[in-house]
Amino acid sequence: MLYLLPNLLADLEDHTPFFSPAVQQAVASIDALIAEGEKEARRYLKRFTYPEPKTFRDIPLHLLNEHTTSQEKKALLQEIAKGGTWGLISDAGMPCIADPGADLVLAARERGIPVQAFSGPSSILLALILSGLGGQHFTFHGYLPKEEGELANALRQIEQRSRKEGSTHLFMETPYRNLKLFEKIRETLSPETWLSVATDLTAPTERVQTKRISTWRREAPPDLNKRPTVFVIKSLSTN
Repeated sequence: MLYLLPNLLADLEDHTPFFSPAVQQAVASIDALIAEGEKEARRYLKRFTYPEPKTFRDIPLHLLNEHTTSQEKKALLQEIAKGGTWGLISDAGMPCIADPGADLVLAARERGIPVQAFSGPSSILLALILSGLGGQHFTFHGYLPKEEGELANALRQIEQRSRKEGSTHLFMETPYRNLKLFEKIRETLSPETWLSVATDLTAPTERVQTKRISTWRREAPPDLNKRPTVFVIKSLSTN
């Protein structure tokens, strides 16, 4: 069995508002945990209680991240196929969304290994529903190009697609580059296009602001430096 387990989006002491009792039961039952990094994995496991004499230190860790090779993924799948109950987490939010865990889940499906997901916070979905820009037709683009010319072209293409389809588009950036991305969005997109900026989701400092580009241009930039942020845009047809 492979459990897809939710993680928190913010560094909070109390996780219970975001995880159902079923998550507690699932974590207590796992024989091993797959995670992006050992430090975050240990912090995650430490949040839960276990049947005595088991403790969070007794759960073996296996790493799965952007540096994991194809051969290492195959070896990990072989270990899962031998039996036991395995957990998979992302560093934040739900696994397999903008996360290397998706490859492992697909391989598990191909091998007939049972997979069960537990619901929890997702920055992408929270940003979408809090933006007010509509979730009937949306696309998550992950990270946009870093080179300025390519970034501007990508933004224009997304805006044109949004205007044509009536679709909502989401993307993110490394937190220390948030302000640079914001400025490029404000500079590039049409005045009537909507931009929502969702920062520190689920944290006490959470802030979501949805305004037209024309309004953003008249105001000081929001405080985005080194704060996890999701950007959401939608361009309505003027026809």
